[in-house]
Amino acid sequence: MSPETIGLKKEKLNLTARSGRAAVKGHMADMGYTEQDYDLDKLYEAFLKLADKKGQVFDYDLEALAFIDMQQGDEDRLVLDKLSAHSTKEYPATAFVQVELDGKKLSTSSIGGNGPVDAVYNAILNLTGLEIKMSHYNLTAKGEGAEALGQVDIVVEHEGRKFHGVGLATDIVESSALALVHAINAIYRAHKVADIKSHKHH
Repeated sequence: MSPETIGLKKEKLNLTARSGRAAVKGHMADMGYTEQDYDLDKLYEAFLKLADKKGQVFDYDLEALAFIDMQQGDEDRLVLDKLSAHSTKEYPATAFVQVELDGKKLSTSSIGGNGPVDAVYNAILNLTGLEIKMSHYNLTAKGEGAEALGQVDIVVEHEGRKFHGVGLATDIVESSALALVHAINAIYRAHKVADIKSHKHH
């Protein structure tokens, strides 16, 4: 019995470094692209490099590889610069965040009703002005003792699409902030892809 026969949408597996050219081509076809829209040889070469570095490659990563010339240095638009968060039992958590957005330093303070991570997320979203809904948050401990790292995996929704972010740091608040910044940069790339595609059609 397939997932579709019981009314479930088939969940697509994400691509990894072991995925072949046919899988990459299949994912592009699922998104509505034909081979005339992109160069499969170039895309597959870029895909393997990214998959080696990142592990999993999502559909929006593939689109970015196909339409944005990564050789020209596709830098992250948003970079986390400074971060501090405080939380006490009596008062709501507060956070101070400084980021670089398109090379400009921006900073703000924020209050979070649900703790320091909430406060940091509010601050970052205030600085970017993006409408984002958190749909998944997961914390995994990597290693043990004082050297242990906290890996935060998130899924956010923006304009009807899901974007993934991963952050790794010794501090949970910092790894949470890095995960959000990672997801936001994926959103910015998706916006850039949309712009490039709309210009191609004009």
